[in-house]
Amino acid sequence: MPDFLHLLVFGMWMIAGFVSGVSGVGGAMVALPVVATFIPMHVVIPLSCILTLVMDISIALMHFRHCRYSALRPMIAGCVPGAFAGLYILQIVSGAMLQGGVGLLLLFYVYWQCTYKVSTKSGESWSKGSLAGFGAGLLGTTISFDGPPVGAYGLYAGWSPRVFLGTLGVFFVARATMTCILQASAGMYTETVLSYAMYGIPATMIGTLLAFPVVRHINQQVFRRVLLFIITLAGMVCLVRSVL
Repeated sequence: MPDFLHLLVFGMWMIAGFVSGVSGVGGAMVALPVVATFIPMHVVIPLSCILTLVMDISIALMHFRHCRYSALRPMIAGCVPGAFAGLYILQIVSGAMLQGGVGLLLLFYVYWQCTYKVSTKSGESWSKGSLAGFGAGLLGTTISFDGPPVGAYGLYAGWSPRVFLGTLGVFFVARATMTCILQASAGMYTETVLSYAMYGIPATMIGTLLAFPVVRHINQQVFRRVLLFIITLAGMVCLVRSVL
């Protein structure tokens, strides 16, 4: 019989799958702070990385045909050292510092979403693409949030919406796979993490599938505002809990 924590993982990651299925990003940013209120961060982060991989695969299958594969090379080249740096940080910092870092990144993500505007489309750049990949690898491995660096790069490069979703979808799968391999080799996938994953994996897939038939009927602007409000609250809660 599942206990409260396993049901919490199931419920929150079903919501996460739905959120990402509708918007393409943001699922982990909603689920992780809530789950981290009850489960230690050093359990929640590797769990989140497993479930994010499942979610990324589900979403990438919808858009992979629009992927700009030439843009993946610098992003993945930068992602590799970033992932190793993130693994090192994850192993040496405390749970409170991780939770504070999550809170700060969530609030920065909301600020970026509300203020960042692209005046000109600068095109792809090997240096900026690899820098974005490094940031995604670092943040993805450390706190499982890899979206902001490569999202900003996609806007900078001027990708169309379909190219944006397709290219980032395939990159997220490659990045998350690399992270899972590194974390598994470091012994982070304990019996506890895997027991929660057994509930989170089907929940994530269900949530993503539920989003498919309704995504066209949801007002994206209203949904985006609600999502940013939830992420703001989650960021504030993480910051408060990191100092208590």
